[in-house]
Amino acid sequence: MGAKGGSKVPKNASGQPLKHAKKRHQELVKIIRHHDRLYYEKSQPEISDKEYDRLMRELEAIERQHPELKSPDSPSQRPGGRASEDFKKVKRAVAMLSLQNAFQERELDEFDHRIEKALGPGRWTYFVEHKLDGLAVEIVYQTGELVLASTRGDGETGEDVTENVRSIRSLPAKLKDPLDIEVRAEVFIEKSEFLKLNRSREKEGLPLFANPRNAAAGSLRQLDPKITAGRPLKVYLYGMGRKLSCPAKSQSELMDFFKSQGLPVNPHGRLCRNLSEVKAEYDAAKNTRESLDIEIDGLVVKVNEFRLQEELETTSKYPRWAIAYKFESLIGETQLRSVDFQVGRTGVITPVAQLEPVSIGGVNVKSASLHNQDEVERLQIQIGDRVEVTRAGDVIPKVLQVVKKAPRLKRKAIQFPEKCPACHSPLERDSGMAAWRCPNLSGCPKQIEGRIVHFISKDALNMDGLGPQWIAVFLSHSLIETPADLFSLREDDLLPLDRVGQKLAQNLIAAIQDSKKTSLSRAVYALGIPLVGETMAKKIAARLTRLSDLLELSEEELEEIPTVGKLVAKSIVRSRDRLKSEIRKLDKILEYESTARSTKLPWKSKSFVLTGSLDQMSRELAKQKIEFLGGQVSSSVSKNTSIVVVGTDPGSKYEKAKKLNRVIWTETDFLREIKKSEEAD
Repeated sequence: MGAKGGSKVPKNASGQPLKHAKKRHQELVKIIRHHDRLYYEKSQPEISDKEYDRLMRELEAIERQHPELKSPDSPSQRPGGRASEDFKKVKRAVAMLSLQNAFQERELDEFDHRIEKALGPGRWTYFVEHKLDGLAVEIVYQTGELVLASTRGDGETGEDVTENVRSIRSLPAKLKDPLDIEVRAEVFIEKSEFLKLNRSREKEGLPLFANPRNAAAGSLRQLDPKITAGRPLKVYLYGMGRKLSCPAKSQSELMDFFKSQGLPVNPHGRLCRNLSEVKAEYDAAKNTRESLDIEIDGLVVKVNEFRLQEELETTSKYPRWAIAYKFESLIGETQLRSVDFQVGRTGVITPVAQLEPVSIGGVNVKSASLHNQDEVERLQIQIGDRVEVTRAGDVIPKVLQVVKKAPRLKRKAIQFPEKCPACHSPLERDSGMAAWRCPNLSGCPKQIEGRIVHFISKDALNMDGLGPQWIAVFLSHSLIETPADLFSLREDDLLPLDRVGQKLAQNLIAAIQDSKKTSLSRAVYALGIPLVGETMAKKIAARLTRLSDLLELSEEELEEIPTVGKLVAKSIVRSRDRLKSEIRKLDKILEYESTARSTKLPWKSKSFVLTGSLDQMSRELAKQKIEFLGGQVSSSVSKNTSIVVVGTDPGSKYEKAKKLNRVIWTETDFLREIKKSEEAD
């Protein structure tokens, strides 16, 4: 469009006049800063990396066309995020920069061409490693001792999370040599541990983590280090801040240096001579990512030689010598049909989106959690809208955003209930909390059902063969009201039920009666106290001789139990008045194991991994035997693993154990050593 008098109005990269470019620039700055805060500070991203990159590139295009709009404070010039006010701030000497992203092969080719133009042909190699979807931290060692750890923050200033990082078991507090080094690392949670964590939170009535990254970030940024210590965090080192005592001259040498000091690194790092080898590594990673126990979202490609990295330098935001070559997100588009409201066992009301079925990553997705009312309002979502859905973490479906609003006459607002869908009690919302809850703890049928289902679950009383469907039937026929009532059931009570014959009735009663013999830790966990998971229950049970001892401990005494802390102690105190009668009934019914552990603990400090099928005992019983003798059971093989027990058809853990030269026991070896240790005790 021409201005009056025929002079031309300045235009941006999209052909818009300058005043429109300025307005759009302001909009983009505001939008990108909003998403930076969500990603770096709250660990709750709303949009995919690809969408974020699109916004950033639009901003950069406007700033190239109109340099006067670019400022040092622009998101294009700074890594996102800032340090939270909840943590002490840490100013670092060398900024932690972001990585530029490439989503297409063409973009990787362009990166390679830029390197060649700057360095000349054939002067460099690449080091390629999996890009973990975790939380970046800097860790400082002085004379070999871990003295400081901080989150990325805005790159220059992060949050002091030293005590939380100290609790990560795979990270040594002391190096093999008395060195001064500043290292960069990624904190993450393995997929198998993430699923266990979410199952535990679901049983406890707590909000679920959307994906492993959110779980890792939320765990690391706890104000109570005891909570962090109870989470399955791991860490892989990937780089340096100031080099200080480090002798390495390349990224590949740096990985060897880290290993020499006992520091954990990603085992999938590879040295590539050229771009073709990088692309081959990318294809291999893409094909194997589903089988990995770690969430990866692409590859990090770095010029290997440090002297060449220094030649290439960095921008204020990105290193010019590295790029993240990302996988495509697992995203689908579908229509929101309706919203149901589910009542959890702790009374939390969760809105669940019912979707037009859509295939995402080979999985047919029909529903997705909307978490709470705040999330519904943030998304501005209504029934009938077209929505973008991702299997966040490739596992849990999540609504990302509204793609297209339904026509006004067909669009229907989501009405959050004022009363509980199950018992019609008025809902309550605690100050500062996102969740609405049903306060009718003792009378809400869905809460009662949820608590009894938790009580019989595999990790609690483990009533094998008695599933949630039977609890619903027993409740609907008024056969039970509380978990303890299960133990009063007789065959004659079950025979009048539909499709229940003599044999089935006998089996169900046997499953209930067999569960009477249990450990005190399982009984504590079965109570379903919010925030008390399996690990916490074991710590608490170690202080008890029976369940009713829990009624006698003061809040201060509870806080003294390892990993419990103030939040869990308060939760126990709040719950036990309601549970007092049930606890006393269960003490008269349950037959606790005489000792939770061997007195001599012959396997103390030993870490075990089980792989393959065991013929002589279940995996759960094998785990109990190991813990009884003082050992710990881990889900993955590492240099910290003491012994790997191999059954029939073992998986990749067996190969990794051989590669790391770990001790390997057959099932026969395992049974023999158990017998020997128990006899010695």
